[in-house]
Amino acid sequence: MEEVLARIESNLRRVQFENRSAACLQYGDLCLDLEKNTAFLKEAELALTAKEFAILELLMKYPDKVFSKSNLFQSVWNTEYFVEDNTLNVHISNLRNKLKAVCPDKEFIDTVWGIGYRLHKAKE
Repeated sequence: MEEVLARIESNLRRVQFENRSAACLQYGDLCLDLEKNTAFLKEAELALTAKEFAILELLMKYPDKVFSKSNLFQSVWNTEYFVEDNTLNVHISNLRNKLKAVCPDKEFIDTVWGIGYRLHKAKE
């Protein structure tokens, strides 16, 4: 019984270690802790709303993907997107302002005109 218990505890430790690595998304100085729903930029905690956090999480999970406004809205709000709705634009603007307050010389979210948004790609 002791050996079985030791094996189970060993497996639990391994699983907890594996989950910790996926619990944080990193993009340069920006870190999203998915377990605690907190965001840090240059070690300063950002006061993000739940929707702002969800937008940033989605962009950071798929850094090479360009999200249409409809994709982002449906993923974050779980409802149909209406063209006249300015909600997403306001949340993106607020998110950009909060990021710029800590790091004014760096871009984090790009607007892809005619399509939507993506995580900023550095010019090569």
